[in-house]
Amino acid sequence: MVMIISTMEPQVSNGPTSNTSNGPSSNNRNCPSPMQTGAATDDSKTNLIVNYLPQNMTQEEFRSLFGSIGEIESCKLVRDKITGQSLGYGFVNYIDPKDAEKAINTLNGLRLQTKTIKATIYFFCFSLL
Repeated sequence: MVMIISTMEPQVSNGPTSNTSNGPSSNNRNCPSPMQTGAATDDSKTNLIVNYLPQNMTQEEFRSLFGSIGEIESCKLVRDKITGQSLGYGFVNYIDPKDAEKAINTLNGLRLQTKTIKATIYFFCFSLL
């Protein structure tokens, strides 16, 4: 008699899964964007999220790269609170919406070291769930 035993490899998970890697997406909570709600203002068009940054990039390099496009109100390269290492994403808020648009058109898809950065308008919302 031949016995066939089928085994399945167990799925191992280290937490929630997501289709987005290397930082949050620009709208990951199923919130309507200002474009969908009709509430788009110039303020909502100046804040960018930048994903896929090299881990060894400094805050100064990040500011310099995006500051070459136009005047920046604020920018933040997100780092691990314990190690201080870059998490590979950051935020840039331009004063002028035209500079934010120019930054997307100029820097989105730029190859830095082994990464290709992604720059998009950052829409955010608050959920009380």
